[in-house]
Amino acid sequence: MTAIHIPDETAERLREAAQADGRTMDELAGEGLAAYLASRNKLEALQAAIDEGDASGIAEDSSLEGILAEIRDRRGGSASKR
Repeated sequence: MTAIHIPDETAERLREAAQADGRTMDELAGEGLAAYLASRNKLEALQAAIDEGDASGIAEDSSLEGILAEIRDRRGGSASKR
């Protein structure tokens, strides 16, 4: 068991919510922390994807044709135009 400090106002709101839901404070706190950690993991994955996109060197406002042309150029023109 791990003890954490929760500010009094937050603890009171948690107590009220738990009572209204017929659950324990521990259940709600554990559920809330699990949701926070899952959300944080998703945000980290999203940030990694954004960073990878930024590192690609393709401008956000590039046109599709411009992006395709740049990809073709990087491949040495081996891809045929459609």
